[in-house]
Amino acid sequence: MLQSIAKTKQSEEGTDDDGAPQKKRGIFLTSVRAIIQFSLMTAIIVAAYVVMDRLVASKPERTARPKVDVQIPIQATTVSLGDQRPTVSLFGEVVAARSLEIRPSVSGEVVSVNPDLGAGQRIEQGDELFSVDRIDFETAVAEAKANLAQTDATIIENRANLSAEQGQLEFAESQLLLARADLERAERLRSNGTLTQKEIDDRSLTVSQREQAVSQRQNNIAIAQARLSQQQAVRERLELGVERANRDLNNTVVRAPFSGVVRSSSVEIGRIVSASDVAVSIYDDVALDVRFTLTDAQYGRIAADGDPLIGRNVALKWAVGGTEYSYTGKVTRIGADIASERGGVDVFARIDENEDVPVQLRPGAFVSIDVPDRLYENAARVPETAIFDSNTAYLIVDGKLQARELQVAAYDSSDAIVISGLNEGDRILSTRISEIEEGLDVRIVNANGVAEEGQETASAPPNNRPSPEILASAKKLSGLSDAEWEALPRAERRTFIQKASETADN
Repeated sequence: MLQSIAKTKQSEEGTDDDGAPQKKRGIFLTSVRAIIQFSLMTAIIVAAYVVMDRLVASKPERTARPKVDVQIPIQATTVSLGDQRPTVSLFGEVVAARSLEIRPSVSGEVVSVNPDLGAGQRIEQGDELFSVDRIDFETAVAEAKANLAQTDATIIENRANLSAEQGQLEFAESQLLLARADLERAERLRSNGTLTQKEIDDRSLTVSQREQAVSQRQNNIAIAQARLSQQQAVRERLELGVERANRDLNNTVVRAPFSGVVRSSSVEIGRIVSASDVAVSIYDDVALDVRFTLTDAQYGRIAADGDPLIGRNVALKWAVGGTEYSYTGKVTRIGADIASERGGVDVFARIDENEDVPVQLRPGAFVSIDVPDRLYENAARVPETAIFDSNTAYLIVDGKLQARELQVAAYDSSDAIVISGLNEGDRILSTRISEIEEGLDVRIVNANGVAEEGQETASAPPNNRPSPEILASAKKLSGLSDAEWEALPRAERRTFIQKASETADN
C-alpha cells in the first residue's frame, strides 16, 4: 500500500516536470482545428456562390410586354354660349308682414270675451274680441251732454242780452242825433239873440248825456259779445268732451282691426285691464314675408346687375311632415342696415297667396329659397365635374385631352357658369379622372358605355393566355410536380412558358 502511494506521487511529480511540452502540443492542436474549420466554411461559401452564379446565368432573359395603346372611356359635354342666370340657394325665416299688439283704449273690468279668442285661432276683421264694463262711460257721456246743453242755454241767453243791448244802442244813438241837432239849432238862434247861454248849456249837457248813454251801450255790447264768445268756446270744449266720452264708450268693445291669427291672449272675464296691458296679439296670416340674408359678395353682385333686386321672383320650399311644399314670392324691400350679426344684407320677399297648397305657412318657419342671381351674357353652362383645379377644363381634340384655362363666374347647383375660355361647340371632358394630364388618349361614350358614332376605338390587347400544349411543355421543362408548379411564383412560371413558346416556334 505504501509502495503504491509512493509510485503515484512520483508519477505526479514526473508530470510537473514535462508539463511545458504538453501545453505546447495542446495549443498546436487547437490552431490546426481552427484552420480546418475556417477552410471548410470558406469552401462552403465559395461553393454556394458558384452554384448561385450558375443558376443566375442559366435563367432566361425576361422579354418586355408589348405596349398596348388604351383609350380611356369618358363622357363629354358640348359647349353652348348664351345668357345664363344662375340661382342663389339660401335659407330664410317666414315673418309676419303685419302684426299688432292690441291694448285696450280704456281701463275697466272685462265683462265679455270672444269664445274663439285663443292662440292659433283665426278671426275676421271687425269681430268683437272682448268688452269692458260700460256703466262709467255711459255716465260720462250723459254728463258731457248735460254740460253741453247747459252751455247752449247760456249761449242763447247771451245772444238775447246782446240783441237787447244792440237795440238800446240804436235808440241811444238816435237820441244822440236828436240832441246834437237841437244843440246846433240853439246855437244858431243864440246868434240872433233869441236864446240865452243857459239854454245853450242845457242842450250841450243833454248831448253829453246822450253820448255817455251810447258809450255805455257799446261797452255792454262788447261785454255781451265776449261772454258769448266765451260760452261758444266752452261749448266747443264740451262738444269734444262728448265726442271723447262717446269714443271711450265705443272703445269698451274691442274689435279686430284686420283678419288674422291670434298669437296670444291674456283677457279673462272679471280681469281689470288698462291701456298699458297687451291684451291680444294677432298677425295677418295673408301678408307673410320671408326674410333671408345675402352675403356682401352676393348682394354686390346682384346689385350690379341691370335688373333691380326689388321685384325679382323667388321660389320657396317648406319641408314639413315628411313632405316638401312649394311657394312663390316677390322681393319687396331691402333691410335698412347691414345685418352684421348675420354677415350680409337682409332682404324681404312677400309670399304669394296659394290656396292650392294644403299647408299654410306660419311665422317662424324655416324655408329654402332660390333667388335669381345676376345675368351673365354670352356665357356657358357646364357641369361642375368638368372643372378641374377651379379654373381648368379639358377639351377633346382628335381623341386627346387639351387643357384650357377658364374664368368661372358662379356656380348654380351642379353647374358652373363660365364667362371666358370656351367657344361655341367645344367638346369638353365631364368625367372626373384622378390622374388627368394633357394629351391623354380618350374616347367618348354615352351613359351606357357605348362609344359615340365616328369614335376611333383602340384595338383590344391580344389574348396572351397560353394553350394547354404550351402549359404542359412548360411544366415538363421545369421538372416540377403539379403542386410545385402551382406554388411557383407567377414570374418564374412565365419564364418557363416563354421558353416553351420559343421551343414550339422553332
